[in-house]
Amino acid sequence: MTPASTVAIPAHNEEKYMEDCIRSILQQTIQPTKIILVADRCTDRTVEIATSILPMERSAILRKESASWHNSYSENLELARQQAVGDTFFIVDADMQLPKDFIEHLLPQLTEYASVSALAKTDPRQGLLNRLVSTWEKTYRIAPLGEQPRGGARAIAINALTRVQGFHDVFAVDTDLDIRLRQNGYKVRLDKTLTVLHRRRMSVRRSISYQIHAGHARKELGISGKRTVLHSIGRLRPFVIYGYYYYPKPKTAPRPD
Repeated sequence: MTPASTVAIPAHNEEKYMEDCIRSILQQTIQPTKIILVADRCTDRTVEIATSILPMERSAILRKESASWHNSYSENLELARQQAVGDTFFIVDADMQLPKDFIEHLLPQLTEYASVSALAKTDPRQGLLNRLVSTWEKTYRIAPLGEQPRGGARAIAINALTRVQGFHDVFAVDTDLDIRLRQNGYKVRLDKTLTVLHRRRMSVRRSISYQIHAGHARKELGISGKRTVLHSIGRLRPFVIYGYYYYPKPKTAPRPD
């Protein structure tokens, strides 16, 4: 018998991607027991679209009208976790369209690992800047730590997630979780055989914002200023330095991808 599971979709004004994301979940070869959409201060048709597609008997839409955490994305995940059912908690970013075997591929690996991430990449088909970012992402292969698990397409064992007290109010929510899982004796994995694309169209403004929040995340994680400067120069991410040294803690923040 397939164990019960929950898929969490954190969303903020995702009307452009919502339908494709949900339909890709509903087309999985193994179906989740529950789907939770966290609508984070949405002012577009995100909730309307989700309501028209999600099966009422096994879904929930949590409407968040205000943010209580510094990183609203982390808060969205924690709100979903508190209403999750079953043994496995899947995170699917709203701009993702999953391969049909996403759940089937990740689920068996949780017998050995507490958390398994698919390889999340920027969709190069969404414009010139996306192609540039997609090419830049390949430099992770030669980075000192290599490619690391990232949270936008991930399966987590709920018992392990509960033991480490869920998601915390930090910018690098995925890295923070992996650290705490390892500290408690669990193993985590990046599965490079399973790729999921971020379909969001990149812009210069969004790219700068991601770099700034990545710098702030590195500060939170205790990564040294020297390593951060070298990272910023070597990876051609100048605004990471600004985020590390100068950026004030904001009320909300996008994912530091």
